[in-house]
Amino acid sequence: MRTTLLALAAIAQLALSVTAEPEPYKVPLYRRSNGVISAAGKALDNGVLAGTVQIGTPPQEFTVAFDTSSGYSWVRGSRCKTENCLDRCTYYARRSTTSKPTGQKFSVKYGDECVDTHIYLDTVEFSGIKVHNMPFGGAYRMSGFDHGFDGYLGLGPSVNFNNTKLTLGSSRHLAKRDDLPPSAFVPNAYQQGAGVGSSQFGMYTTDNGAGFDQNGGSTGSTGSTGSTGSTGTVPPPATNGTTTPPPATNGTTTPPPATTSPSNGGTTGNTGGVTSGGFGFSKRHNTQEQKPAGYLVIGGIDKSAIEGDVNYLPLADNKNGGAKNWDVCIKHAKIGKELPLPQQDNAIAAISTSSPYIIMPKCQADEFKKTYGGKFYQKSGTYSVKCSEIKDLPPLKLTLENKVVQLPAKYWTREIDADRDCCEVLLAKGASTTDWVLGVPFTNAFYTTFDAENEQLGLAIKKGNSDKDLQIYDA
Repeated sequence: MRTTLLALAAIAQLALSVTAEPEPYKVPLYRRSNGVISAAGKALDNGVLAGTVQIGTPPQEFTVAFDTSSGYSWVRGSRCKTENCLDRCTYYARRSTTSKPTGQKFSVKYGDECVDTHIYLDTVEFSGIKVHNMPFGGAYRMSGFDHGFDGYLGLGPSVNFNNTKLTLGSSRHLAKRDDLPPSAFVPNAYQQGAGVGSSQFGMYTTDNGAGFDQNGGSTGSTGSTGSTGSTGTVPPPATNGTTTPPPATNGTTTPPPATTSPSNGGTTGNTGGVTSGGFGFSKRHNTQEQKPAGYLVIGGIDKSAIEGDVNYLPLADNKNGGAKNWDVCIKHAKIGKELPLPQQDNAIAAISTSSPYIIMPKCQADEFKKTYGGKFYQKSGTYSVKCSEIKDLPPLKLTLENKVVQLPAKYWTREIDADRDCCEVLLAKGASTTDWVLGVPFTNAFYTTFDAENEQLGLAIKKGNSDKDLQIYDA
């Protein structure tokens, strides 16, 4: 009898081990301090997150921004001759034995910026997750994109390759083309069995502030950002004396090895920020360990990082039909009693980790300026505010579907000049008359998770959060 029970227990344990889903990949994200830390994840200007990808065989390495607004990945191509392609990392198809040119072109317009690409199929690897024959773009012409990165890693829904142009903020994506694989990275990795347990992914920062500021530092709780802090250090050196990122936490893969030279092949300055030629990597030796400032979680949810449950919001229907985007219905908004902002029927809020602002409909942004705003910054579409007055600003309350999300003002403001008591409101004036874009001031405040399979988006309070004014509750 005892032998039978032991045998049954062993069989049950074996069944559990076979059916259990793999642990999600946790890719560490680091803040910048005196140069850029070379790891699988990084922070870019204005809180936009980025990482290192390797494309082709042998691999060519690029620093790309995580983009949830589109499922199309691209990097600068060798045919790009525009000024902002010079002295940057570029993709050489002829140097990759696995590259397959498709002969097709695809263009993407991001607001005022535009990129024209040739579509290739090649092996794309990020933090040990390898996707074969993934469609991506090699840019041959670009306007804008002066930031220090080499392209985008598409984490949004797969794009429609039947169309040759994609304009974000309007029609966006439709169903994928039958003769090309899906373009989105995470679903591709899941479908190919690349060790990813699901097509769900999420992002969160580990500090209690709003996340990453424009300098790559983590925002504090005083309402001002812009300081990288003096305690930031690089991860401990490896035994060979070079800086290496920690291994991924699923125990099977490691992020790409660190590099000791700038990704653009130039020289690294000794000041923080993004160099004109792309990311600069500093070779530094410091035994003090730096804790990750956040994580990109691929293939599930890091339940150890959240308080309570994930609040899921159903994705809004695509106004033009086809696949759903990372959009949710926005029913109402207000900033204190002084500024109610009723929304039009079918208004949507796009959740974007590639936008440094919360972008409001233009008429509602004008109402904000009348009530709270100071000087208008034409280039960014934002407003000035006195830093000393941030503590008196009421929170932004957004009714998304059946949930109310309350975001205190310290999450959507940043310091510009402390001596002049000058701060910036990260609520920008958009071109749309109805729709919002909830960028990194919003997404970095929460644990944000994206679930394409179930067509939903989740928000959760991060564990250890001490800000009781940051809330998610039923409408």
